[in-house]
Amino acid sequence: MIRKGYSDVPFGQVHWRIQDPETTSSRPDLYCLHPAPFSGLAFTTIMPHLAGDRRVIAPDFPGHGGSDAFKPNPSIEEFAEAMLAVADDLAGEEPFDLMGFHTGSLVAVEMALCATTQIRKLALVDVPAFDAADREQYKAATAKPFGITPDLDCLEQPWDRGMTKRLDSQGPDRSFEMFVEQLRHGRNMNAAFHAGFSYDVEDKLPMVRQPALVLASQSALLDASRRAAKLMPSARLLERLDIKRAVLDEAAQRTAQELISFFDEADT
Repeated sequence: MIRKGYSDVPFGQVHWRIQDPETTSSRPDLYCLHPAPFSGLAFTTIMPHLAGDRRVIAPDFPGHGGSDAFKPNPSIEEFAEAMLAVADDLAGEEPFDLMGFHTGSLVAVEMALCATTQIRKLALVDVPAFDAADREQYKAATAKPFGITPDLDCLEQPWDRGMTKRLDSQGPDRSFEMFVEQLRHGRNMNAAFHAGFSYDVEDKLPMVRQPALVLASQSALLDASRRAAKLMPSARLLERLDIKRAVLDEAAQRTAQELISFFDEADT
């Protein structure tokens, strides 16, 4: 069963979900860092597959999900600071692992740079490691404040992102759940896109020293994920081109198996 709670951090209260392990284990906690513009809700399908012998935590970034509201133009660095404060609240100085998906993978990178000895390993799934020109283009297209208007037309893009593109792989109930989750941010729905596309991956990724896995599915981020692996000397690229959609839902078991295999490898 997934339980919920809050941690007090420098940016207010952060909401989290925890799946406790099925058996007693000394394995490090695993923190799952979510994609824009959603929340830790994105991991509720895969969390049971990951939590067989470890505690799995999926926090909501400031301004997302059940966490307190945040500013319209946050940074990956601020999200990382908040997530590290959650880890400190839940487990003190114990070592832990990270899994990031889309924008969450950038937060995982920043956390790894800030807590070099506490963070053991990180797995980055479908990484938006675009070059500077593409980042500026995507930021201009996606990072604008969400316009709330009296007519339903303003919901067309969130509906397409949360429902239309997910129905075949996630079904109507899960798709609707994800559609609604975006709307909780109000006008700041696109804030995490601003953070992600402002992050200097060319500067940051080469500095990561912890063992890292870049898991690339057959998605629009395939080339960007390959680029991420090249930028990270400590990373190993694993392409799962058989996973073509719903990495955390329809393909949850396959994705989890690869992540667990990586995290359970003996340190070399």
